[in-house]
Amino acid sequence: MPDISSATYTPPGVYVSDESTPAVTPRSVSTSTVTIIGPALGYETFSEVVSVYAASSTALTQPGIYVTAVVGPPAIAAPVVKNMAGVTMVYGDDYTFEVVAGSGGASTAVTRIKRLSGDEGDLTKPSPNGLIDGAQVRITYAFTSASYYEPTLHEDYDQIVSMYGPALVSTAPSSPTASQVSSALTLAAKIALENGAASVLCVPTSPVSGDYRAQLTAAYRKIEVDYRAQILVPLFVNGAYDTTTGTNLANLLSDVKNHCETAAADGYGRIAFTGAPASFDNSVGHDALAVQQSSRRLVLAYPNRILTFNSAVNASTEVDGFYLAAAMAGRIARNPVARGLTRQSLTSFTGLPATVAQGMTRTFRNNLSRSGVSVAEINQANQLVVRHGLSTKMTSVLTQEISLTRVGDTLLQMVQTGMENSGLIGEPITPEMTTNVKSALLGLLEQAVGDAVIVSYANVLVRQQSADPSIIEATFSYKPAIPMNYIVVKFAVDLTTGDTTAQEQTETP
Repeated sequence: MPDISSATYTPPGVYVSDESTPAVTPRSVSTSTVTIIGPALGYETFSEVVSVYAASSTALTQPGIYVTAVVGPPAIAAPVVKNMAGVTMVYGDDYTFEVVAGSGGASTAVTRIKRLSGDEGDLTKPSPNGLIDGAQVRITYAFTSASYYEPTLHEDYDQIVSMYGPALVSTAPSSPTASQVSSALTLAAKIALENGAASVLCVPTSPVSGDYRAQLTAAYRKIEVDYRAQILVPLFVNGAYDTTTGTNLANLLSDVKNHCETAAADGYGRIAFTGAPASFDNSVGHDALAVQQSSRRLVLAYPNRILTFNSAVNASTEVDGFYLAAAMAGRIARNPVARGLTRQSLTSFTGLPATVAQGMTRTFRNNLSRSGVSVAEINQANQLVVRHGLSTKMTSVLTQEISLTRVGDTLLQMVQTGMENSGLIGEPITPEMTTNVKSALLGLLEQAVGDAVIVSYANVLVRQQSADPSIIEATFSYKPAIPMNYIVVKFAVDLTTGDTTAQEQTETP
């Protein structure tokens, strides 16, 4: 722009210049989603009305239909076909199925239904149970779509139940010690939502991946580059892979720890909340497991036996420690980023088994906490609360406090996505480029302060590298909110009293 006020002559005219700097409005980072990874029902159910013919078959809506009963687990019933009067038709007498293989295996196969007639020579005749040509029937069937085992985001619990099955059984098992959990994935999702998670990212484990350890590993791969997966809860359900032994449980903990640390190195910050199964062999205790893992991205919850209420059978039932981990994950997802779990109450549970509660002495709990175990205990108000929200890496306050790890992850993602959205990458480096980069970064940091992700920032420096001039390097420091874990109050008894003089009252004669 010409300096019109200067002594140098400037001819009249319109002078235009571009002095804008990038205005970056970062998209909010999702911190309220909990990712649940574990076994589910394995199929969905669907009901539809179709017309049936003897000369041609009618395609059903859903692919991957189970046309015959499956023994299981899980046990899957065969399709049920009824006419519009509610009379059940018989497979092989009234109708049959034709299955056309899909390109993606069984989950993409198309199933068609065809009416059978009472006389193969005359297709117009009704079937043995009176099913005529062109009649409508209602068919209810189970199916597994190709997307069933893919990560799916849910906010509605009823939708979770319809897809992954009911959380608990509706009929009490004959053995009082038998598990009442019907779908581990559904129950964990329910608990996470009840404790404050806004949504859950469900990742069912697929039996075709191998034993359960292999199934979990395959599920982790599906969320490697998913920014939504910041708070993970793998369900260490006992089954084909024995999760009750110390060695095997340590393997599962190492797997999810390595996944989180690798993902964080790639820019996808995440923390895993874990818990042991109720039948875990405590010969290798939780304290030893925590010390062995020693990761700021791994939370190990205790106890591994906890009570929840099954309204269908009107009784409490004992569930595993990874459901407690789901509650902790739901609670921290509800909290502001800088708020940890210390002294936070947990819902969804009715208490602790008597044998567990009796063993949780102060010495025992202190040993677990100093080893990096996040202990849930009953407080004086009879609430289940987290004693101290810890990671398994107890080397310093920066690593042991899960809130500080979460702050760093959230800030990293805000800066990463914000700077990507600034549109600066690929632009020519002009003399103003370092100023533009700094302006964009300052806007993101102000947003982080405004969202209470960090307390403050300082020392924002931007320079163009001399060795590679295509690189603009920016550095800054930030101050996170350090959790207050201790209030020390000192008091003393003061026995000092004022001098007291007793005067005898006399009468005046």
